[in-house]
Amino acid sequence: EAEQLNSISYKLDDLAQRAAELRGIFDYDHKRERLTLLDKELEDPKIWDDPQHAQDLGREKKALEDVVLVLEAVQGSLDDGRELFEMG
Repeated sequence: EAEQLNSISYKLDDLAQRAAELRGIFDYDHKRERLTLLDKELEDPKIWDDPQHAQDLGREKKALEDVVLVLEAVQGSLDDGRELFEMG
């Protein structure tokens, strides 16, 4: 049983390392920061004074979300898995 637990722990550590590498490859920190700025910018009603610019920002936001939200979901699942493993 101890061998199985060590194997699971190793796999969780390996997955966490791979997730960290993916965050680096996909420039997660920069994309998360840009997404936060875009959210604030898009909250301003005056943004719609220039509909084309607003649409461009909306498209950029969607592209950033496609990366950021997936990476956050992966990290959240890994964190949950680690927590469950440590509880067991």
